[in-house]
Amino acid sequence: MGTLNLSNQLGNLTRTYRFVPDTAGMSPASVYQLIGRNDHLYLKVSPRQYNGTTYDVEREKDVMLWLQGQLPVPEVLHFEQYEGNKFLLMRAVDGVVGSEDYKHHRDPKRMVHIYSDGIKRFHAIRIEDCPFDSSVDYRLAELAYFLRHNLADINTENWEDDTPFADPDALYAFLQTHKPNEELVFSHGDFGDSNIFIRNDRISGLIDLGRSGKADKWYDIAFCVQSIQHDIGNDKAYVDLLFNLLEIEPDWAKIRYYILLDELF
Repeated sequence: MGTLNLSNQLGNLTRTYRFVPDTAGMSPASVYQLIGRNDHLYLKVSPRQYNGTTYDVEREKDVMLWLQGQLPVPEVLHFEQYEGNKFLLMRAVDGVVGSEDYKHHRDPKRMVHIYSDGIKRFHAIRIEDCPFDSSVDYRLAELAYFLRHNLADINTENWEDDTPFADPDALYAFLQTHKPNEELVFSHGDFGDSNIFIRNDRISGLIDLGRSGKADKWYDIAFCVQSIQHDIGNDKAYVDLLFNLLEIEPDWAKIRYYILLDELF
């Protein structure tokens, strides 16, 4: 476990499990797979500098509790704050992670159908009582905090090849002055093949829910378009299929905006 320090309570809950660091994600949180004899758990740890942000596992815990019975999210087993860090223990979701599922099936149309079904399930959730804000204003305020505290991803080498800005400040200025009008729905916030699990051609599990909440309906759609182009192939037919299944015309300005917003996270 390296330098991971656990409270006595959390240590007792996990003492029969083998800890395996999970390095696949891009989040600043530390993630461990806990392998037991009969089940697998996950432990996610966020450091104090991310308290109150969408990287805070306390927010993610609250989102998962709110979504229980509405979407296939992990079961929350334990949450605590210890030595300045926050710890979220959850049960592994059912299914095969989307990226591995696609490698196995190699069926682009099937994957696009799965994405469209996921978006429809998100949009069917009533948001009148949803307490989680993921709107543009909220995300830009969070981004300003990250930039001030050197927590943003400012490595331009990680940006898309066609991102037309010289530095993070120029990109942030653009995002501030080109905020789109929003059609609020429930949004996953990081909807791609690494955050979905699939069983029987449907999404059977959703993870990395810290950014979930009320956001523009085009936010998740933008991530789907990006995932299709990156992981399935830059074939216009598959993006067109997504919009046909969603029965909407693409709003490319919004899609572009939300892809740019993600560059600094």
